[in-house]
Amino acid sequence: MKGLALHLILATLWLFLSPGRSLGDFYVGLLLGFCVIALFHSVLGVQAYPRKVVALARFLWGFLCEFVKANLNVAVRVLFRSASSLRPDFVNYDVAGLTPGEILVMSYCITLTPGTTTVQISEDMRTLVIHALDVENPDELRQNLDRNLKTPLLQFTR
Repeated sequence: MKGLALHLILATLWLFLSPGRSLGDFYVGLLLGFCVIALFHSVLGVQAYPRKVVALARFLWGFLCEFVKANLNVAVRVLFRSASSLRPDFVNYDVAGLTPGEILVMSYCITLTPGTTTVQISEDMRTLVIHALDVENPDELRQNLDRNLKTPLLQFTR
């Protein structure tokens, strides 16, 4: 939290020092503030902040790419395949070891991605039940979730 506050203070200072005071100037201040914090993170006492910001950017970019791919995939399946060729199924996905907040973000990301939705979180908070529009290989779906959502999320949160 200290890193975020420092980052916003530096961006605001840049905004006050710039002649234009536009939203673009604030974004430049955010970029310059991040560079200052990344260069002097040990002196400022915010060692994890630059790593977490980069991990958050990677997570958001990865989710956006998965979102676009899923939209295209669902459009192709709906427009060019018959309904009888689809194989909808429920898949159990292991989330043991994740915090409740991480499980919540995972389930939201899965539900926001077209073609999949989180149906249930087990009472012991160890398994998500996911419904997918077309499941050829449940293990491939689990590996894809691990690689594209779970790993980047854990890099950000831990």
